[in-house]
Amino acid sequence: MPDSTVISPRRRVPRTKVSIPESPRDLVSRPRLLAALDAAAEAPMVFVGAPAGFGKTVLLADWTGRRRTGVAWVSADADDNDDQLFWSAVLEALGGCSRIPAGNPMRLLAVPPAPSTDLGFLAQVADALDALPEPVLLVLDAAQEITALPPWHGLRALVRHQPAGLRLAISSRCEPPLPLGRFRLAGRLGEVGATELQFSPAEVGALLEGTGTGIAPDQVDLLVARTGGWPAGLRLAAASAARNGSLRDFFAGRDRAVLDYLTDEVLAPLTTGQRDLLRAISICDDVPAGLAAALAGRPEAEAMLRKLGEPASQVIRSGGTPPHHRLPPLLRTYLRAELLRRAPEATRTLHATAARWFTENGRPAPALLHSVRSGNTSRVGELLRRHAVTLFLSGDHQELRLALAVLDDRRTTNDPLPALISAALCLETGETSAAGLQLARAEAAWPEEPPAELTVLRQLTYSRLAQLDRSPVQAVRAAERVDECLAAGTELAGLATLHRTMLLIARHDFGPAREALVRVLGAAEDAHQTFMVTQCLTTLGGLACSDGDYRVMDTLGRRVEGRRPVPDPQRSIEGAQVCALLAYGDLLRGEPAECVDHAKRIGRLLGDAPARDARNLRLIAETLRGAAEFELGGWHAGLRRMRRARTRLGAGRACPAEHAALCAVLEHRAALRLGAASQAREVVRWAQAILGGSGELLLMRARTQLRLGRQGAASSVLRSLVDEEAPMLLPWVTIEASLVGVQAALAAGAQERAARLLDQALRAAEPGDVRFPFVFAPPDIIAFLTTRLGRLGFGERFAGQVLTLRRTLHTPPMPAPLTERERSVLRLLPTQRSIDEIAQDLTVSPNTVKTHVRGIYAKLDVRSRRDAVATALRRGLLDTEVTDFTG
Repeated sequence: MPDSTVISPRRRVPRTKVSIPESPRDLVSRPRLLAALDAAAEAPMVFVGAPAGFGKTVLLADWTGRRRTGVAWVSADADDNDDQLFWSAVLEALGGCSRIPAGNPMRLLAVPPAPSTDLGFLAQVADALDALPEPVLLVLDAAQEITALPPWHGLRALVRHQPAGLRLAISSRCEPPLPLGRFRLAGRLGEVGATELQFSPAEVGALLEGTGTGIAPDQVDLLVARTGGWPAGLRLAAASAARNGSLRDFFAGRDRAVLDYLTDEVLAPLTTGQRDLLRAISICDDVPAGLAAALAGRPEAEAMLRKLGEPASQVIRSGGTPPHHRLPPLLRTYLRAELLRRAPEATRTLHATAARWFTENGRPAPALLHSVRSGNTSRVGELLRRHAVTLFLSGDHQELRLALAVLDDRRTTNDPLPALISAALCLETGETSAAGLQLARAEAAWPEEPPAELTVLRQLTYSRLAQLDRSPVQAVRAAERVDECLAAGTELAGLATLHRTMLLIARHDFGPAREALVRVLGAAEDAHQTFMVTQCLTTLGGLACSDGDYRVMDTLGRRVEGRRPVPDPQRSIEGAQVCALLAYGDLLRGEPAECVDHAKRIGRLLGDAPARDARNLRLIAETLRGAAEFELGGWHAGLRRMRRARTRLGAGRACPAEHAALCAVLEHRAALRLGAASQAREVVRWAQAILGGSGELLLMRARTQLRLGRQGAASSVLRSLVDEEAPMLLPWVTIEASLVGVQAALAAGAQERAARLLDQALRAAEPGDVRFPFVFAPPDIIAFLTTRLGRLGFGERFAGQVLTLRRTLHTPPMPAPLTERERSVLRLLPTQRSIDEIAQDLTVSPNTVKTHVRGIYAKLDVRSRRDAVATALRRGLLDTEVTDFTG
């Protein structure tokens, strides 16, 4: 044992080495991680472990900076492989901590020549820490820089003593040689790993907002997917966008600064063999066990990848069922791009190898993809002939599109299968015109004796075209022509049954339709037919919506959304339908911000697809978005958006009655609340031609009567709604009708009737979690609901949830509505007409116009005509195309 009496003074340590680093100016504070560290603060050890660029130092600096006292920080580097220098830095950091009293030996303790093997020295350190009145947190940052064993030997000995005054926090790219397993088993180790350090979409949004790069919010999901939430990758993306004006080069793997960072920080520590292996497997998104050896030509490739997936490096992710390896997405993109630039022919050879391997192992989708990338069109054609239907049903549509794109017309002229598959793919993106062209090609190549599967595929394609772009009657006729008997025994049997259920739905036989869909869903899940599964779930969600089972509707919609890649770059009719269900559910739950997000996604998923169904979905999206924006405080803009959606429907005959009812009910409700009586009347006139005899039309008439102060007439209309059993196209509207009855009863002083109707509305709303009519109800209903708390019985819990949600939304109070005459005057203010000329146009006196102008100024909180016009434009009270105000 070394002689502990032989001591040396401490080695000189730079102040920056033992100081907490300053946080970056664009720091994104991460409360969820700070809370995790706070929860582990009393544990003897905290380990923050992840590869380079995950923000370990930034997180620990933010956390310790908030603690203010009791922190000793050491930034490790290669010099700390010198045992004496390492302990000099540790003692210097501890000695600078305010919790170390002036008389504590720690401040004067000298460092011997070999401190980590000097038991006397280590005992003195442990005793000094034990004597502290409060524990000190010692942070050892970038611990992977210490590769020599002595410093770890000494630190391990100190940890083994577990002095009461020491808490240790270590950040490293690999697990340090400390007894982490023992602490983990004992529940005495706090851990934050790479998964936790990945940025969430919300955190990415905050980061981009702070950097001011101009990256659009709708690119956040794509950015998270392409970087895997890697903090360094996100900062590199922001810098790339700032340099180049967009993320195009970043996403394509062409940004030199990103490549340099990956080379220096991720690839430099690897051997040449490891780097070559990673380049070879970068051609694949997923590398199943066994493929790496084929690509690299090295039998030991699998073992090399497992080592690279260990916590000591974490260059790749390994695991899953079946086992596979996956490179981080950004690293894969840049390795793949660099390989293609340097060795294009070798890249094609690797793709050909991968195609053969996947074919031999029964994986047609990746086999087709790599055949396309290898340029082997013969193999592409063969794989399509054998597996096109299978891949369509399994949802591998992108692989099919790429394959069909590389086959020239000569290869498909005499074969109707590629044309039918191409038509089916076009229909799923709403491209009905392109689908029609492909169907014509299929007809031109139709054989005299087609196989059963080909015939059924043609029937199904025409049926899908009718669903998306023809009238309901034509859609039913097309579905009737789908031959389930012929489809039996083929892969298309389930899809044929799915199309035939449309006949049951058209007859409103929802029960048998649901049973058939559930059977098809089960079979599709067993066969891993993702496309079929999403089609069944979406249809079941639509049935739940029609039944008013909005909880089930939302659950099914989220099941579909959870199966999609994030982000999903492909246009998709079915994806838009799911988003419409989710947006509708968001609105009914009283979550308008989420509704706006889903409604925006509908537009992105549809693009400019011309299909009739796509047009209807766009209009529904605009209606839901307008209603949500209205409730968020964008009253005028939201109302204008709803009006535009309705007027684009025209007479409404081109869309389902349920869609027209939704447009009418939401717009009419908003128009009356904002005092836009003429727009409300316009909605009722429009709805009469479409919704005659419906409960929704009676509800709108009751609302109108109530707005005019005719409580008795309103109650009478509502009674006729019940007595005549007028059909409701939208089940939740019965709740809205009950609340209109509550308002009418309160205005008439009929408290008991109001209480009975309120209880009725709560009972109807709770099963479907329909909060919208309550959360955004007028103040008199909210006041009455509040006074009823404690006497609501079954509805007590639901009422409490409604009131809590209303408080959390912080919706601003609605402005006083303009009267019809004030609106008429306002529309003429931008025209530069004088007061007398406006009076003449409106056939009223100048004094009357002046009175209306004063009312407009007061309600808009302005003092001049110019300001009134500007404010009216901003709030959406005026059309920009009719304003020409210059003086």
